[in-house]
Amino acid sequence: MRMARGIGLLALAACLLLVPAASHGAGFALFEHGARAIALGGAFGATADDPTAIYFNPAGIAFLQGTQAAMGVYFITESSSFSGANPYPGQGYSVDMKSQIFYPPHFYLTGELTPNLHWGFGAYAPFGLGTWWPNEYAGKYISKRIGLQVFNLNPTLSYKLTENLAIAAGVDYFYSAVDLTRSIGVINPYTQQAAEVGQVHLYTDYKGGWGWNVGLLGKLDGGFSIGATYRSNVKVNYTGKASFTQFSTGYADFDAIVASQVPFGSKVGAKTSIKFPDEVRVALAWHGQKWGIEGDVIRMGWSSFKSLAIDMPSEPALSEVRPEDYKDSNSYRLGVEYKASPSLAWQFGALYDKSPVPTISVSPLLPDADRRGASIGASLSLTPKTRLDVSYLYLKFKDRGTEGMNFDNYEGTYKTTANLFGFTVVHRF
Repeated sequence: MRMARGIGLLALAACLLLVPAASHGAGFALFEHGARAIALGGAFGATADDPTAIYFNPAGIAFLQGTQAAMGVYFITESSSFSGANPYPGQGYSVDMKSQIFYPPHFYLTGELTPNLHWGFGAYAPFGLGTWWPNEYAGKYISKRIGLQVFNLNPTLSYKLTENLAIAAGVDYFYSAVDLTRSIGVINPYTQQAAEVGQVHLYTDYKGGWGWNVGLLGKLDGGFSIGATYRSNVKVNYTGKASFTQFSTGYADFDAIVASQVPFGSKVGAKTSIKFPDEVRVALAWHGQKWGIEGDVIRMGWSSFKSLAIDMPSEPALSEVRPEDYKDSNSYRLGVEYKASPSLAWQFGALYDKSPVPTISVSPLLPDADRRGASIGASLSLTPKTRLDVSYLYLKFKDRGTEGMNFDNYEGTYKTTANLFGFTVVHRF
């Protein structure tokens, strides 16, 4: 009977492993889509005066002259550690996440159709990143390694209504895939301990989803400007495979029973979907001859991620609906720019992001928390038509404990920091 109950838990463990890729992506929105804007703490929605405006406020491209391009990359490193709590994995347990470097790129191109009607195209990664824990750590039955890739192809049009007012509308096409590896654990009736009986690797094909965006930019008297943007939800329907690999426990009869319950050595079809959140940005800026300052408030509609359904048609026992209950959240950005000379400007920024992840959903899949950041950067004119923007952003996440509420009964506290280095080259043709 004990063995039967242990095997019954196997189906639950196998289907839970399919969830993390989506929850990870939902908590990791990326905004590193232009080095100058990130040096300003991400406060760029009312300035929007170079091609990176396609993301921050597409209405800004109506004020650009001729054909312009911007391209660059960010290098992101994250350090995360976990300290255990009772009952599992227990006080005194600790583990560090493996080091990784992520490098989301960005590319923008803008031009004129008429003096008032301008076009633009952007390509960047609005969501993503991943986690990678050691193979033998205590949370291996929740996640070992997880990755989410999302690329947005964003054509847009902007029209200048007056010399000081422009509007924009565009399309967002998300191209995305998820990847996850975790262990399968079952109670071994001979030892009464959890046994690692196998591993599952879930991976999906790249799939697409459509959304839209609009923007407004107004330039007021006295050097002030206001900006507002909206980006819609984007839903991506994924199809993929889950491959199951068995590990020997040293008990042949136990291994045989496990093998009879799980499709080891085969690839099982799986389906799920993610509804990425919508976004509202409101911004106010002032620019003088030497100095400029901007503040942005961003509202992310994370409440669209209430649950995640995993469907495995050929193995219905492994299908599941997992609650997530994310909350809408706000981000606050502040940036200051100083033009030291016609060829050099300095930027400084600060930000505060409220985490959308409820305590019950905090886990090795997504050790997310409220975060504060500070940034610095510079813009250097290399030629009369080419500018180099560089920036550095430091993010400190608030220590996040599970408070005895964790969905996976994996209790403890996560500590996370991140460093982000990036550059963007802007060129006028």
